[in-house]
Amino acid sequence: MEHSVWLLLLVNWGLSSGRVVKVPAGDLYRVVGTPVSIPCNVSEYQGPDEQNFDWIVLNGGAKNLVSTLEPEFSDAEYKDKILKKEIWVERLGDNSVELRFKSVQFEDAGKYECQTPSTDENSSGNYKDSVTLRVIPDGLTLSSEKSRSVKSTSYTQGKPLELQCVAKTTSSVPTHLSVTWQLKVNGSLTKDVLSFTEGHWFQPGNLYENRYQSGDIRMGMEENGIFKLIITHLRPEDEGVYSCVAAEWVKEDGSNWKKIQEKTTNIAMVTVQQLAQILQVSTMGGTHTLNKGDEIDLLCSVTGVEDVAVEVSWHFSISATVHPLSDNVLVHVNRAAVVNNTNFVTLSRINGTDYQLRVQQIDETDNGYYYCTASAWIQSTNGTWDKVAERISSPVGIIVGLLDPTYIVRLHPIKVPSSSGESAELECRVLNLQNAENAKLTVTWYFIPKGQNGAPEVTVLIATMDQDWTLKLGTNYTERAEKGETVFMKPELHAFKFQMQHALLSDRGEYFCNVTAWVKQRNNAWLEKQEISSLAIDMFWKTEDPSLSITATEKKPVSMRGNTFEMICSVSAEHVEAPHYSVAIAMNEPAFTDVEDSKMLISLTRDSVVKLERWNDHDRLEDVVLEKVSDEEFRFRLYRAQFSDEGSYYCIVQAWAPNANGQWSEVVANLSNTVAVAFKIAAPRFNVTLHSERPHVYQGETVEMNCTVDLSDIPNNSDVLYEVEWFVTQRFSNNTSQSPLVSVDERSVVTYLKDGSTSDISVERVSTHEFRLRLHCSEKDVAGDYFCTVTPWIKSESGGWQKMPRQQSDLLSIRVDISVIDSFKMPLIYGIGFALLFGILACAIGKCASRYCSGERITPRYEQHRLIPMGTD
Repeated sequence: MEHSVWLLLLVNWGLSSGRVVKVPAGDLYRVVGTPVSIPCNVSEYQGPDEQNFDWIVLNGGAKNLVSTLEPEFSDAEYKDKILKKEIWVERLGDNSVELRFKSVQFEDAGKYECQTPSTDENSSGNYKDSVTLRVIPDGLTLSSEKSRSVKSTSYTQGKPLELQCVAKTTSSVPTHLSVTWQLKVNGSLTKDVLSFTEGHWFQPGNLYENRYQSGDIRMGMEENGIFKLIITHLRPEDEGVYSCVAAEWVKEDGSNWKKIQEKTTNIAMVTVQQLAQILQVSTMGGTHTLNKGDEIDLLCSVTGVEDVAVEVSWHFSISATVHPLSDNVLVHVNRAAVVNNTNFVTLSRINGTDYQLRVQQIDETDNGYYYCTASAWIQSTNGTWDKVAERISSPVGIIVGLLDPTYIVRLHPIKVPSSSGESAELECRVLNLQNAENAKLTVTWYFIPKGQNGAPEVTVLIATMDQDWTLKLGTNYTERAEKGETVFMKPELHAFKFQMQHALLSDRGEYFCNVTAWVKQRNNAWLEKQEISSLAIDMFWKTEDPSLSITATEKKPVSMRGNTFEMICSVSAEHVEAPHYSVAIAMNEPAFTDVEDSKMLISLTRDSVVKLERWNDHDRLEDVVLEKVSDEEFRFRLYRAQFSDEGSYYCIVQAWAPNANGQWSEVVANLSNTVAVAFKIAAPRFNVTLHSERPHVYQGETVEMNCTVDLSDIPNNSDVLYEVEWFVTQRFSNNTSQSPLVSVDERSVVTYLKDGSTSDISVERVSTHEFRLRLHCSEKDVAGDYFCTVTPWIKSESGGWQKMPRQQSDLLSIRVDISVIDSFKMPLIYGIGFALLFGILACAIGKCASRYCSGERITPRYEQHRLIPMGTD
């Protein structure tokens, strides 16, 4: 039996391993007059790569049609069609060809056989395959329902569009019909808008996906083969020639749809008038002169968008150049016809196109240019509004007759210092003041410092006075004014003074003042009417600018952790009298190089007071030392250098000198070069994982979880110690914070952190890098998310121990379920016990009741007489 099976498999393999010639399966239905191609390919063959093919017609006998090998292969009745290229064979590859018909006719229907001459060493497999070609009449009709010619129609942007075509088929075989609406733009580019596919579902084009999903574009189907394209809101990109494409499909190979013919007809040429082109906004141009207290009446005419929602705004600008985004909006009416009128400014719609602006009780603040903006809005299918057009009118100039105040501003130096530390005083006086009966005058002081080459720099604000005579200080002068070093006064009605008690080197430069005239308006607000500047006064005295040179030198290089790093900061100052220095040591971590990312470690004041700045390692507070070696030399030491200390170190030095008042002030400051601290051996890397073989247990069972450390960079296990700590976030608790459970320090001392209890928690060290936590007799409150943290201690070459950054594991979820059998065990035992007890008690009570409670019985007595012996008788 086994030999028969193997023989059958061997025969099947031999049959299936030979040459395979294949043509499409099933009958091929094609429409008369359409191009047709029948593919044929061969596989699993031997011999040369390029194979030859013979096509034979099997209609009442075998007739040679065409061959890739023999030019004279065709029979006489086909030679004419072969020569005219009405029928030919097209090679697609070495092992595949197609038999093609330029325009298939009814007489071409029949059975076609594809053969391949053998090039195999042994003949095996099939060398031919056949397929039947059936030619059916053309039953597909496509037309425009209303007109045979292409109509040209113009639409306004936002209006709806509806086009339709009629597509029918009277095919003699079962076919499906597909219809596609296409748009041709600029006479060349064609885009698919929306299709009804052969699978009877709708497919939008790539550019119309969002509009189809929102319902803006859809297709309607009616009886008698009517297909409608409906666009709810036309857009500018919808302009072009719309055509309807109908295709007929038939199923081949049992499941695949094959398109057998396609027809196209142009339906309409659509032109979309953009609202941005037809929207027109106009006003009465020119300039109008009015008196103070008059009214402004201006009309804004909006045309071209009568059937579209419109928003209209009136703007005000002090210049003829309009900027709608930044200019003041006086009044606005939205597309819902809601107006935001004020007491003095109103907007009303006179008719369908005109909007009137009215400004009452005008004054000098109304001097300027007024213009109108209008925007057209279209509501999309999903309810949102889109702004599609906006126009701006030409500005209308309004002049309110009123004279501005006129005056002259003169700056006079009352006292100019000849050296640093002396006082300075300037006076800003207003002269020839006219047309300012109700005006208020304010002053602004400015300073233009001079650079090292004597060229002026950016203007600096010293102080300014607003219309309420409130003084506002510049950023650089706030602290000096609070200390009384700068004084601002108004000794007279039209005079202002500025004093510096002690002029500094940085005060050398040009000074000038601006005087502003303010006029009160109808809303009690102050309007700036005039601003005039004085000529600048140069306040300068010769002196040498101070400079500070700092050099950082590494005295003890650090190559291994645990060593001491020592750096010397040498300071040299020029043009500073009797300087005292304050020194700070800062460092940049290797990943950062900017000064903004620096961390200041320790500082030494000019009075030699040491202060720890951002040295956060509380276990090494005495490992950083900064001391003064001499007047111009400072020494920084870092003991027991660790991996976390790697980076670039530098000195920050400030030079201080006493000013004219005897107080210390900073003269100059500078930074030194950087000194790098880098170890030859990089810090070891490690990972922490927390896992459990049984994260889901029943109530009363023991939960075990192992915390494992992967520290492959330390080969010797004796060179590393661990601090391990476990945390939990309990699920059945109002407190969702992380609660510590237990910890093991580097000396293996266990500390229980949860409620001070040790009966339900135990910890053991399983191996060198693995620690196990057990939770005994687990209850429901044990469930939660657990994680462990590990802090390695690395032994340095000098024998000291260094603490590494802490690493945390991922969360491990523990679940505690209740056993059904255990939950019923004790209630059953108690129930049976109580039942036995009550049964025995009931029996005892029943026996007593039957004996003592039913009354005493009288037992009859009988006399007993003994027999007398016969001898006695």
